[in-house]
Amino acid sequence: MKKCLALLIGSLLLMASPASAYSNGSHDVGLGLETIVQHSFKSGIKGSDTEVSRSRYGVQASYSIFTLGYDYSHFSWDDAGDAGFTPGDGTPWDGLHNFFLSAEAVFPLAEKWLLYSRAGVNSSFEKEISGSFGIGGAAILFREFRNNWFAGLGLVGGYHPVRSLFIPAAGLLYGFPGDVGWTARIGIPTTEVRYGFSESFALQAGLGYSSRMYRLKNNSPVADKGYFRERNFSVGMQVEWSPMEKMALKLGPYYKLGRKWQVYDRHKSRIISKDVKSTPVVEARLSWRF
Repeated sequence: MKKCLALLIGSLLLMASPASAYSNGSHDVGLGLETIVQHSFKSGIKGSDTEVSRSRYGVQASYSIFTLGYDYSHFSWDDAGDAGFTPGDGTPWDGLHNFFLSAEAVFPLAEKWLLYSRAGVNSSFEKEISGSFGIGGAAILFREFRNNWFAGLGLVGGYHPVRSLFIPAAGLLYGFPGDVGWTARIGIPTTEVRYGFSESFALQAGLGYSSRMYRLKNNSPVADKGYFRERNFSVGMQVEWSPMEKMALKLGPYYKLGRKWQVYDRHKSRIISKDVKSTPVVEARLSWRF
């Protein structure tokens, strides 16, 4: 599963901004803001009577090549003690935080060739931040082909106190973000296909894989100074609407499946692994560019 985590990083990087930056010739130096609201409906922990839902709230700001963001996840539990995360009836955790800072840039190398690079640091934790930091980076060489096709090949990786990995990455891009008509971002295991009906309205469908590691608090009833890792696949659709030139709203349902929650102790050894039932999710994103 380490390889899946790294492949996720690579596919997300490949679907970020190289084609957009290449088409514009430079990065947008203006200020951008985005707010995110997401809700995962209540679902069960397999083999128990425990059910849990999750609400996530986030905000991020970008300027030039930099993006700074924060999100908070609140968990609501029923029969929390039955899942085996804690020795009693208490909830394993109520809220989890995530901060990140990243920078990305595109460097033209020659006609039809460009280098996309990205570096970032994040901290995901329940209360204390020590031992919660991870770093990641990428260097991807892109070539433009006929009819707005791009192909990329490079190296991606990341470091975290619990696990680290660096592997090759590859992917395909078709069209430019925001285009009318078909565009695609094709990677493993994340793929997105979009159709723009106009400059202000589009539909998008996609599937992908995600994973995140949180540092649990000191004296956690689950694992003192340990770690909680969640991973899942998702499939869904999204509506994109731009009521004005500098504003965009993205709204849509999707479905989380293949879910697994794991707990590691303070020595980075896995001590708990639970399968979580699939669940529907709704998400809304509102962004402004100044």
